Amino acid sequence: MTAHCFRLHPGDKLMPSLKQAATIILSRSGCQAAFIVTAVGSLQSSTIRLANASRTDVDGDKTSGNDIITYNQRFEVVSLVGTFSRDACHVHISLSDAKG
Repeated sequence: MTAHCFRLHPGDKLMPSLKQAATIILSRSGCQAAFIVTAVGSLQSSTIRLANASRTDVDGDKTSGNDIITYNQRFEVVSLVGTFSRDACHVHISLSDAKG
């Protein structure tokens, strides 16, 4: 197993940056998959899909899929884990605001 460390800069988009890094690592190493062990940092805004939270339409009726919410505020990344293959990725993130 080989560890790869890299830094994102203020303004870098998290998921596109992670996908790009994983693509480079997988192509250079010949591995079939990669994973995130840990991460630290902060975000200026975030868009997340809420697992097991059904979307609702304007009438309050449930629709297919999960809720996707965008927050335009500063968050600290308290956990980031996930897996990457050449075809897909699956990432979980936990965030904390000024109130915890």
